[in-house]
Amino acid sequence: MTREEAAFELARRADALRARGAQAAYLFGSTVRNAATANSDIDLFIDVAPGRKFSLIDLAGMRNFLVGELGVEIDLTTRKSLHPKLRAQIESEAIRVF
Repeated sequence: MTREEAAFELARRADALRARGAQAAYLFGSTVRNAATANSDIDLFIDVAPGRKFSLIDLAGMRNFLVGELGVEIDLTTRKSLHPKLRAQIESEAIRVF
């Protein structure tokens, strides 16, 4: 899936992702760099809506929703869970979807 296709498909599902606790979603990784292959997953991190209780179960549910909707593997995390040594690099290349 190209960067543009992934951004479009994720943006179409923004309301559903917001209902599940995401305030914003960002693409990063090979999809953003236009280096994705047919076997690549989509790397995505979200900002959780302020004041929202959000658990690992919520994250897994969101991921499963996206896999079902898009038909590709999704590597989903929250901004707070990005590895500290990689966070700056990931944030600098990320594209906000919504």
